[in-house]
Amino acid sequence: MLIISTLLLIASNAVAIKRDMSILYNRAAILVLIYSILLSIISLSIINKGIGLHGGLLYVTNFTQIFQIFILIICTLILQITSFYANKPKSVKAEHMSKETYNLFIVIITRIVNLKNSDHIKIIEYPLILLFIIMGAIFLISSYDIISIFLSIELQSYGLYLLSAINRNSELSTTGSLIYFLLGGLSSCLILLGTSLLYVNSGTTNLDNIYIISIIQDINNNIDNVYKSYYINFSLLIFSIGFLFKISAAPFHF
Repeated sequence: MLIISTLLLIASNAVAIKRDMSILYNRAAILVLIYSILLSIISLSIINKGIGLHGGLLYVTNFTQIFQIFILIICTLILQITSFYANKPKSVKAEHMSKETYNLFIVIITRIVNLKNSDHIKIIEYPLILLFIIMGAIFLISSYDIISIFLSIELQSYGLYLLSAINRNSELSTTGSLIYFLLGGLSSCLILLGTSLLYVNSGTTNLDNIYIISIIQDINNNIDNVYKSYYINFSLLIFSIGFLFKISAAPFHF
C-alpha cells in the first residue's frame, strides 16, 4: 500500500504545476497512512506464527506489525501538525485582556505566522520523503537477511539526508546534512565490507543460517571445518561498527 501510494504521489508530483498545492499532498499522505494502519490492524488477526516473504528476506510477525502500527501513527501525527493551516485569529483588543494574556496572544500569533511561512509546508516532496523513511523503517523491523537490512537502512537514510537539509535558507541545516551524508556513506562502506566478508566465510547472508553455522562451529571445535569462528566474528565486528557509526552511537558520535 505504501509503495503504490508513493509511486502515485510521485507521478502526480511530476505533472503538478502549482507549487502551493503541497498541503494537498500532505493530506493525501495522511489518508494513505491511516489506511495502512487499518490494514496492519486487520493483519494482526490473520498472522499467527509469522510469514516469510521474498525468499526469507522479510519475516512478518505480530511483533513486527505492532511496531509498524506505532511507526505509522507517529508519522501521521507529524504530518497532522504540518498539513493544516491554522484558522486566522479574530482581532482582539488589548484593553479587554491582561498584560500576561496579551503577551501570550502575541506569542501564539507569531507561532501561527511562522508555521504558515515554514519551508516544509511549501515543499511538495516533504510527504514523499517521509513516506520513503517510513518504508525503510518498516522493512528494517521485518528484515531477516543482511541484504534486506542494508537496503532498508539506505532507503531510510537517504530520506533523512534530504530531511536534514529541508531548510534551504539555513547554513547550519545544509552543513549538517552534508556531514550526515558523508559519515553515512562511510558507515555504509563498513557495513558492505562486513557483509562481504561474512558471505565469503559463511556462504550465506540469512541470519538464521549464520546462527546455525556459528552453533555448529562452537560444538565441533576440535574438528577442522571449513568455517572458522574467528572469521565470522571479525566480519560481525566490522558489521557492528558500521551500524554504530550509522546511528552515531558512542564513541562513534564524534
